[in-house]
Amino acid sequence: MRRLFTEESEALLFKTLNYIPIPILLSEGLEVEGRRPSTHRVHHFMNHAFIEQLGYNINDIPDIAAWFDTVYPDPIIRNKAMLEWDNVVYASEKQGLSTAGFKTYIRCGNGEFRWFLITAQLTTENQSNLNIVTMRDVHQLQLLIEENERQSNTDLLTGLANRRRVEEVLAIAMKQSNLAHSSLCLVMCDIDFFKDINDNFGHLCGDDVLKIVAVQLQESAKSAASIARWGGEEFLIVLDNTEPESAALLCEHLREQIEQTDYRSYGQLMHFTMSFGCVKYQPDESLHSLLSRVDKALYKAKNNGRNNVVMA
Repeated sequence: MRRLFTEESEALLFKTLNYIPIPILLSEGLEVEGRRPSTHRVHHFMNHAFIEQLGYNINDIPDIAAWFDTVYPDPIIRNKAMLEWDNVVYASEKQGLSTAGFKTYIRCGNGEFRWFLITAQLTTENQSNLNIVTMRDVHQLQLLIEENERQSNTDLLTGLANRRRVEEVLAIAMKQSNLAHSSLCLVMCDIDFFKDINDNFGHLCGDDVLKIVAVQLQESAKSAASIARWGGEEFLIVLDNTEPESAALLCEHLREQIEQTDYRSYGQLMHFTMSFGCVKYQPDESLHSLLSRVDKALYKAKNNGRNNVVMA
């Protein structure tokens, strides 16, 4: 191993770094033809926090190639991570920044996968090819962020997408339909006489019915871009790349399936039906217009006696 400092200063540096509770790695870029030193590196030191928190020592990952092979066992994910890191480093160097960093999901020595924020100091005084790399465990924070995002996009009772999320999905599907000139259909459905279910069997049974319907919609419309609880007892289904004829068949299948099923909740045997409205998206139509038209289609289905499908 090439000595980066004098023996005395190196010993002092390593001793100092071992007191720091954040994982630290010292690596050196090598001059390799056709590759930048920032992407071809050997590792010289890991502090105690690195070994304890990540579960690897210098023999496990002596260089950056071994690092990628070890912490990203899946070759597809590994190649993606290598490309992302290379781009991050290149962008930082091009902007004249002294550090580069990104958040990544890696396998630790104990086999557990955790999120880490990796930051590399790209240049140090008198040691242009030396990187000081710090790794902060942000796993719990990342899980909290993901859970908050999930809850902000999910109806907590049914587990379906909520109104906010389905509007986002629908807006994207509309843009894609315009660009690809593909057919997009929107379905709004409603549990008939849902108030009677609540009044006769109680709100717990009513909630159970909503969850049962949500499962049936998910199982029968797996190809849908999104299935959401629109509000109350109403559901919205986004069918991208779907012709009206296929959308109508799906709606009729769902209507029959629900009509022919007996449901049991909290000891109560229930039977109910649903009404469906379906429309095809018109090129360059606004989100408000599309939602208004499908709402009117559902309203017409209910006015027609409920338990039927209206294509508009």
